[in-house]
Amino acid sequence: MLPPFRPLSNSLDLQGAFAQLSRRGFAGHRLDEALRQLTASTAQTLNIERVSLWGLSAQRDQLDCIDLYELSRNRHSSGLIWHAGRYPEYFRALERGEPIVADDAMKHPSTQEFSRDYLLMNGISALINSPIHAEGELQGVLCIERVGEHSAWTSVQRLFVHAVASLVSLALLQHQLLSKEEELRDANSLRQALFTGARDAILISDARTGHIIDANPQAEKLFGRRLQELLGVLQSELYVRSEHLDMCDLFRQLVNGGGIDSVRSAVLADDGKLIPVEISGQVVQLGQGKEIVQEVFRQLDTETNRS
Repeated sequence: MLPPFRPLSNSLDLQGAFAQLSRRGFAGHRLDEALRQLTASTAQTLNIERVSLWGLSAQRDQLDCIDLYELSRNRHSSGLIWHAGRYPEYFRALERGEPIVADDAMKHPSTQEFSRDYLLMNGISALINSPIHAEGELQGVLCIERVGEHSAWTSVQRLFVHAVASLVSLALLQHQLLSKEEELRDANSLRQALFTGARDAILISDARTGHIIDANPQAEKLFGRRLQELLGVLQSELYVRSEHLDMCDLFRQLVNGGGIDSVRSAVLADDGKLIPVEISGQVVQLGQGKEIVQEVFRQLDTETNRS
């Protein structure tokens, strides 16, 4: 059970209640758990029977109930759907981005269309609906619903509801950032696995200078050098000099043209051995205008090289 809150009556109560709600926070909780905690805490703080969170669909044509908390039953539920076609005035009001404050929900122009199939069914007399935004986009709505006789909402209650909606927006942003960080980590892990597990040797060079900045294990094996011995080496120094093929020019062509399909050459191993290879490469654009060159070296056997 949640610890009881003292009902709000003034601005000092508001500050204290919001500070307590914020301290409960979202750290260490999954988003759905945090939102369930928030609806219950808000209902107790305001001593209001029904508090719910609704998410706006991508098509912006319906609101889905993420969590509804009923104070008297200490019960959470979800699954209700409000369709824009059924409640057009409400959705239009919500899209305007202003809170809907209905001291008498049955008569308010934005909520009276809920009378028969929602307000009367649940005994709702008054409500506050505060839009939830994230990154400038409407994401959903926080609903505070009084059951029983209707009465005007106090300014303290209104401020608290709007503050809680802002807290939900913050939670959504934190969740989105964490999700993006996890996706980035997963993508980087996948790229690293493909890079290190590739059958061919791969060198990564700075497109501007030509110096090697990374190499996979197959490249270490091909050139007979450890990674630390390859880092910083000028990429063209690893090729066998040939009067038919200037590798510095080839590197510049690769950078300027965005890539090369296939070129046969030979590389010089650390022990002086010449190893025939087939080279392909591409330029990869990174952030802030930085470019790198990824070169793949496929070792050729002697028979393939003769042909």
